[in-house]
This record gives sequence, structure tokens and C-alpha cells, in this order.
Amino acid sequence: MSKNSRVPLRLLRFKRFMFTLLGNRMALTGFILLILFSGLALSAPFLTPYHPQGTVVSATFDPPTWLTYFTGSAGWSRNIAFSGVAVNESSGTSVTVTALRSDGADFTATTGGRNGTVTIYETLNYPYDGTPKRFVGNVLVTAPFANTTNSVEGRVEFYRYSAGIVTKNCTYAPFPSGIHNSLPTAPTTGIDSQDQNLVTECQFANTGLNPAQIIFDSPGQYVFALVLSLPATPTTQSISIENFHLVLYGNTWGLLGTDSNGFDVFTQLAYGARLSLLVGLIATGIGIGVGLLVGLLAGYLGKLVDEVLMRFTDMLLVIPSLPLLIVLVAVLGSSIWNIILVLGFLGWMGFARIIRAQVLSLRERPFIEAAKASGAGTGHILTRHIFANIVSLTYVNLALSVPSAIVGEAALSFLGLGDPTVVTWGRMLQLAYGAGATTGNLTWWWVIPPGFAIALISLAFILLGYGLDTIFNPRLRRRM
Repeated sequence: MSKNSRVPLRLLRFKRFMFTLLGNRMALTGFILLILFSGLALSAPFLTPYHPQGTVVSATFDPPTWLTYFTGSAGWSRNIAFSGVAVNESSGTSVTVTALRSDGADFTATTGGRNGTVTIYETLNYPYDGTPKRFVGNVLVTAPFANTTNSVEGRVEFYRYSAGIVTKNCTYAPFPSGIHNSLPTAPTTGIDSQDQNLVTECQFANTGLNPAQIIFDSPGQYVFALVLSLPATPTTQSISIENFHLVLYGNTWGLLGTDSNGFDVFTQLAYGARLSLLVGLIATGIGIGVGLLVGLLAGYLGKLVDEVLMRFTDMLLVIPSLPLLIVLVAVLGSSIWNIILVLGFLGWMGFARIIRAQVLSLRERPFIEAAKASGAGTGHILTRHIFANIVSLTYVNLALSVPSAIVGEAALSFLGLGDPTVVTWGRMLQLAYGAGATTGNLTWWWVIPPGFAIALISLAFILLGYGLDTIFNPRLRRRM
């Protein structure tokens, strides 16, 4: 048979195998779950634009947004940002103002302003019944003409429009020393409702509430303004305002809410699927490979080789696995690759004994004696004859061993021995427990998703393993 004719035959055999496998309900369920998690892992960059532990998306401990569909909208809010740059000015000699909006668009206007003020402001129609948990913003002001004698003073102000009445909610001076060109760089001011200076200047210290909850206490029209007080000279003045924006962080967020740092839990779950699957598959592949090699050599060669390999296997089997894992990871370091190697090289002992038992039976078969009589060497017999008869057992144990590796990594991460630079489901549980233990705020949307994901991915591989066992084991095989 030519090589070209073998390919369609192998494809046909694989097609028949998949039809047989997926005809088993358990295997079909496991296969569907595995496809879903694999899709989640591969499409993580497309499903979410955020960094799992580097992008603050909202306030801390925000529940999922869909919760409002069950509890009603009262008391809930979402993220919203001020938009639309405009300019107001007092009378005077011309001032050129260049503002860079938060959406990246440029805005340029020539206004009055000598011995007066220039106000750059953004507007917002706040639609939610619930107050925001926090607001953050920024502004970069550059005034090349200013100096220590004639500086530009700046402040931010919050206004609210209600029934034609304008109410000033807060005034905060972010540039107390003024803006002048003697500074090495133009001052960048961050506006944060958690800033104690803002709380003090706006006289909110005795309220016990966050300024975001006081300023934006109800739906309505709001204005966020930057007011610049200009010096008398020069007659023509040019001011640059960049990155002028303010974002309100609501008390709900996304599909799975936020954690104690304001990071997106769904993003962590999606990227955690990648590493959890990577750990499970690679560690299991290492363990199955080592166990297969040890079992084949011990079973076929026997005598001294069998004795040495099996006594070493027995020694590792009697050592408690979790304490040994903890010691090795603590000594080698908590890198994700160290964890994979440790899990892999400590997960082969049981499989090695199973393979050895099968090889001890196979090596006494007549076809092995015939191969020896025809001059076949040890390597040829092990690969062509013995391994071909235990390959089905290898597939089954490969599927059934992946959950152990995933749970092993999760256990190490939960105990604080995981890689702190990456996000896995086990590390998510460890961070959730740590935050809940220290703050008394153990949120269900941070704990249940990774725990449920570990359980489901383990179930998927176990169901696939039982499906494969049903196909390869004559005692379990069903007659169709």
C-alpha cells in the first residue's frame, strides 16, 4: 500500500473512531465541555480587551451587571464618563486654548481671558438611581508663558443642574502652587474621590461618605469644570490642556464583576483557562511519558532493572504527594514552569505500575516469542508490538490524569505557592480568600466562577476518559 493511500484510510479510521466516541453520552458531554473551555482560552484576547491583573475597570467588589435584572435598577449604577469639551471665558485680551479630549479628538479655540479666567468643562447626563462608588480623572496643563511671578492658578469644580437651578457641589484646587515654566515638566493632576485633600477641601470629611456618593447623589445634568485664573501679562497667552477627563465607577460591572483591586473577574477567568489547561495537559503528558517508559522497561527487561525501578516507584508512592509538592515548589521556586515540571515528574508512579502489569502479561504472548525468533531487537518489540497493545490504556489514563494536575496546581496556588506573575483559577481562589479573610468581603462572583470552572474541566476529562475506556475495554464495550 502506497503512502498516499494510507492517508485517506487513516482519516476514515479517525472519523469512525470519533463517531463511536461521540456516540457515548458521557464522552459527548465531556467533549462539548472541553470545546467550550478551549474556545474560552483561545479567544480570551478577543472576548475581553483588559489585562487580567493590570487594568482597573471599575470600583472594587462590584457585582455583575446582570444582577440588576433580578433585583431591579434602584440603587445600582454603571461606569459612565464625562464627554464634550467646551470653553467659557471672561473678557480680556485673546487667549489660545488647546484641549485634547479624553476620546483623542483635538479642540482649539481663541477666547478672551486677560486678568480673568478660562473654564474648560465637560458635561454628563447621569441616568442612574444608585450613586457611583468612585470617580477618577486627570488633566495636564501647560502654560509656556507663565513664570513664578505670573503663574496660572487652577482648580476643578463640580456643578449640578436641576429644574433650572445651578448648584456647585465641590471646588478643589489641584494646582496650589500655580503653573509656571520653571517646573521641569507641566503639572499632571489626578482627580480621585478617594484623595483626602479633595475630601477636606469640599468639606465632606464629617459625612462618612465618599465624595462620589455626595456629588452624584441622584440622576441629572452635571458639569465637571477646570477653571484657570490667568495673570495680567502677557497680552497674548497660549495654554494647553491635555487628557482632560473624569470617569465615574459604578457599583456594578460586566459579566462577573470586579475583585478587591477593581480588576475584571471575567478577564481573569478567561486567561486562567489558558494556563489551567496548559498546566493540566503538559504536566499530564510528562507524567504519562515517564510512567510509560518506566513501566515498559521494568515489565519487559525484568530482573535487576525491574527491581530497581519498582522499588524507586514504591518509595515515591509512600511519600504524601501534597507535602512533597509544597517542599519542591518552595525549593525550586514558584514559576509556573517549575510547577508544571514538579506535577509532571511526581504524577507517573501509579501509571508506571499499571503499564508494568500489562507488559508482564504481554511479553509471554506467542507473538512476542515469534518476534524474538525472527531477530527483532528490544526497541522494536517494545515500540511495535507491546506499546501497540497498550496504547488504548495510555489514552484513557491521559484523559483521566489531567484533572489531577489541574487540581494540584490549584491547590499549590491556593496555598500561596503559585506563580504570582500569572493568573490561574487556583490563584483566583487564593486572592479571593485572602481578600475575604482580611476585609470580610468574600464575594460569591469572585469565588464561584473559578471553583466551578475547575470542577467542570475536571468533569470533562473524566467523562472523556470513561468514554475512551468504554471503547477500548472489551468488558465495558457495548454492542451497537
